[in-house]
Amino acid sequence: MPGPTSPLLRLVSAIALPALLSLLPVLGAAPASAQPETGTGAREERVTPAEHYAALLAQQPEGAAVVVDDALAGRYDPEELEADLHDSFGALDVPYHVVASPFPGAEQQWGGDVLPALVDRVGADGLYVLLQPGSVPRALAEGVDLPVEAAADTVFYAPGTDYYGTPLGEVADAFTAALADPDAQATADRYRQEYSSDQGPTAWEEFLGDLDPTTSVGPENLGFLVSTATGALLTLSLFHVGWRLRRGGSTVAAVAVASVFGLALPAAGVAGALHYMDSVPLGANELPDPLERARSQPPYVPSTVRVERVAEGLGDGSVYADPLSPLSREGLADVAERAERSSVPVYAVLLPMAGTDESEGDPERFAHALHHVLGEDGVYAVITQEAYEETPETTVLAFGVDLDTYYLGQALDEGEAATPAQELALLLEAVEELPRDPEAADPVPYDTSTDPLEPRTERFWEDFWAGALFLGPIIGAALLGAVLGTVALVRVSLVRRRRQPSPRALRRTAERERARLAALISSDRAGRLPVAMMPSVEAALMVVDADPDDLDLVGVAVVSRRAHATVEDPGSAETSPCMLNPLHGPAEAFKRAGPRDRRGLFPVCRACAGLTEQQRASAVLRVRDGAGTRREHLSMNERAWVQYRFGAKDPARMAKRLMEEIDAR
Repeated sequence: MPGPTSPLLRLVSAIALPALLSLLPVLGAAPASAQPETGTGAREERVTPAEHYAALLAQQPEGAAVVVDDALAGRYDPEELEADLHDSFGALDVPYHVVASPFPGAEQQWGGDVLPALVDRVGADGLYVLLQPGSVPRALAEGVDLPVEAAADTVFYAPGTDYYGTPLGEVADAFTAALADPDAQATADRYRQEYSSDQGPTAWEEFLGDLDPTTSVGPENLGFLVSTATGALLTLSLFHVGWRLRRGGSTVAAVAVASVFGLALPAAGVAGALHYMDSVPLGANELPDPLERARSQPPYVPSTVRVERVAEGLGDGSVYADPLSPLSREGLADVAERAERSSVPVYAVLLPMAGTDESEGDPERFAHALHHVLGEDGVYAVITQEAYEETPETTVLAFGVDLDTYYLGQALDEGEAATPAQELALLLEAVEELPRDPEAADPVPYDTSTDPLEPRTERFWEDFWAGALFLGPIIGAALLGAVLGTVALVRVSLVRRRRQPSPRALRRTAERERARLAALISSDRAGRLPVAMMPSVEAALMVVDADPDDLDLVGVAVVSRRAHATVEDPGSAETSPCMLNPLHGPAEAFKRAGPRDRRGLFPVCRACAGLTEQQRASAVLRVRDGAGTRREHLSMNERAWVQYRFGAKDPARMAKRLMEEIDAR
């Protein structure tokens, strides 16, 4: 079916053939919509996109019309895409009028929204659709009952839909499937709700995405992660060997553990990562891009369909205005006549550009392609428009005419022209005024790399040793420090929690020990108590009835336990209790402990002897004094309990002092 790739005279006959014939000597084979103004000075009205596409749709079978703009030929085969669109929309069993084009936009420079105007121009019932790369289909239903808005929402909100990169044929399939859905509105609402509630990828999903081998950085990230883990494990293994040897452990066992965790496990991780990378199929960016390869060599575009149409439109003339260019044609005919008299050939084209056309929206690349197709040296100018404006933007290249492209472009930049005719007039003046330079080099197209990404294995090893030898050991050491620090804090916390009983717990302990002590005194075992211990035993029983404070409660418990221990082992009568915490039991060693102003050697139990000096400082029993202030009990040296080590020293003197303290209360 004919589309934008059809011979231009078919479009001309549908629009303004008589006017075109009168101007062919000036503009060659330009279509009617590209006519410049006549010599009267009145502005020639250009054809709107709706008029242009309506004329092309009129050439299609009634009720089954599809037009594929030739600007899409760089990424699509226009005939194949046209056939696919017929298959998709033909299944709806309603009249359809479909335009696939990267143009136009909906702004005023294009004449506003093209679809309502297209409906007015065609004037027939049916489905009207505009398909643009990277956009949701836009549609109007005239005289047919189709949920076009719900279908568009379905395509936009459907999970996993990527209409930006999806081929137009697949977008059309999804759109027509939504149009045929009897519950289209409910489906669209459900997708919209899921879309609005979607919180995006989780941190874990983003992490896995960063390791995807098909991405440019995935293998490098994976290698760096594995290498960092390798360095950390090796560092931890070496620390383990040193720790085991320092504690007198087996060298063989230490080396065996280090070999497993420092060598075997990292090697398995590397092998697993490499196997995983090899198991994932190559992505598009890892394979040679045929489009990029085509753009790296003449004609510098993957398709010359539109370029050839433009070349045909130039004919024997110098100026061509594309039907879809929104720029003004005012004064263009006069300037075109001047261009025919230029000292060097000048070829100027008014052309709309889009990022999805054969030139990727690059006017310079189109100029190179046009020069290749025409095969003529000269000055080539591609006049496009700035976004959302009607201001011309001109790209100019000079081939084989002893003119420097840079100075031609500079002359246009300094001229500040407001219309294409003014822009072209400035260019013609520059062509005549600029000095000829026989050494001026022809412009070279922008270098488009055709090389795919490096092999995954090379990227995997790129930063491996930086992670294994630098970051990994740092993380391993930091992890070890964090673990040891945490263990130390937990140990200190447990020590404090275990050795710092609450006042309520002290009272329960004291009452229980007082009952045990009273029972011992009343039993026949009382005779086994040393006579020297009896004063401290009697004083302890009396203290409980005299409003005891925390230190008194500790003393009662310690005296009771010492008395019971002496009954079992008479040799323990003079053994001092642990002075870090007398509730621990008998002391077995002397270690530095105590408050800063009274630090010295104190008898401590076996458990406290195994602590560091700092840990022992934090493990000293803290109790409330008479004023309710929590203090280290060793700082209460004025109290009889502390001064006489809870009866281990001079128990008779301690008992006397306790009675004095009771009387003082």
